[in-house]
Amino acid sequence: MLCKLHKLAGLLVCLLAGGLVAPRSARADGAVYAMTNALGKNEIIVYHRASNGKLKLRQRIATGGGGSGIQLDPGDSLGSQGSLLLDSRSGRLFAVNTETRSNNPLDGQDVGDCQQGTISSFQVNRYGQLNLVDRIPSGGLFPNSLTVDRNLLYVLNAGGPGLNPFCGVGPNITGFKVSQSGNIRRFFNATMPIDPGTSPGNFLDCDPGNAPFSTEEFRCGLNPPAFPRSPAQIGFTPDKQKLVVTVKGTNTIYVFPLSRNGRPTSPSLTQVGNPFQPTPFGFAFAKTYDSSKSYLLVTEPFGATSTIPAPSASAVSSFEIGNDGALTTITQSLPNGQTTSCWIAIAPSGKYAYVSNNGGSTISSYQIGSDGSLTLLASVAAQANKPNDLAIVYEDGKSFLYVLNSGDGTVGAYQIGNDGSLTSLGSVGGLPSDDGAQGLAAY
Repeated sequence: MLCKLHKLAGLLVCLLAGGLVAPRSARADGAVYAMTNALGKNEIIVYHRASNGKLKLRQRIATGGGGSGIQLDPGDSLGSQGSLLLDSRSGRLFAVNTETRSNNPLDGQDVGDCQQGTISSFQVNRYGQLNLVDRIPSGGLFPNSLTVDRNLLYVLNAGGPGLNPFCGVGPNITGFKVSQSGNIRRFFNATMPIDPGTSPGNFLDCDPGNAPFSTEEFRCGLNPPAFPRSPAQIGFTPDKQKLVVTVKGTNTIYVFPLSRNGRPTSPSLTQVGNPFQPTPFGFAFAKTYDSSKSYLLVTEPFGATSTIPAPSASAVSSFEIGNDGALTTITQSLPNGQTTSCWIAIAPSGKYAYVSNNGGSTISSYQIGSDGSLTLLASVAAQANKPNDLAIVYEDGKSFLYVLNSGDGTVGAYQIGNDGSLTSLGSVGGLPSDDGAQGLAAY
């Protein structure tokens, strides 16, 4: 068991000013985890993280399941944030396996497959290396995001969009219980549906990756789902009393209040921005210094535009969540001048947010006010290569940002300055290049 593993993977980031740090006696430096999402054989790549933030490849380990490969866009193969999750309390790592079949003839006429996805559970040893503990069905199609609180794990199953899904199951969230050993079992009566909306004609049914946003290429079916339309992320609120889910296709943010035993109840739905434009994607929470309030920051790959593609139109919004789950907008759709901003992580200081722009191969930065308001810090804070997931680590007064570069199969490392600036520490390979790698976590 790792003592107080510090997980800041851009899935659900709840920060105090100083961050959480594992005592040096409890670990040997740190680790960064990246997922290949390879079709038929998904793997986790483990990198040793030195105290100066630099990485070295240490381990490759199979999840026991299969990923989606490039059945969707190769730079955004899962259409989600949070597909790889590090539990800071227990020293466990969780990964999704879409289990989509390699023989899907996604040629514009077929419906994909009805194969249920799975979740893999790993134990993390004191050196950061992994041991596979368990793998179980996810309770739906195309699992793409995870969140955990102690022994309660939830997955977002994004596959099967449509009013009458071919596979007989639509998108949902499903709960599980995790034992001390890392074994997972289904948490019964803890499943709730997610409505991806009605696609206009055949548009946004599915994307095989040949020509993103081309109408003809979105007709291949329901599993895998179209990434501009599908649900994108699930996460606990900082008080652990609610679950948040973003749905791109309907521009909707779901907030599920949880019962005393942790089961989701009827959600509060907030439609943000233009209801005809898919927008909300990744999110993270930032707390005030006294932890009295927390704010929800959400990326918007298509900003406030009315059509796609939408180059240089991405944005970020911030919200406050009420006790009833209703959202109050603080900053609405603050543009960054970049393309397809989808993933977000927050610096340990709580002052800065970083957004990866997959279409523009850049990282943007925002400053977070004490009231949750946003200011664009740098449209281009750093260069990257088709970046997707982000992870942040704090150790001995230093903060490091890591990004999965799907374009060249590397993990890029940056040191975060006191002013929010990024200094490159180089990158290390080990992932497939332009071949669907997605999912990142670190401590």
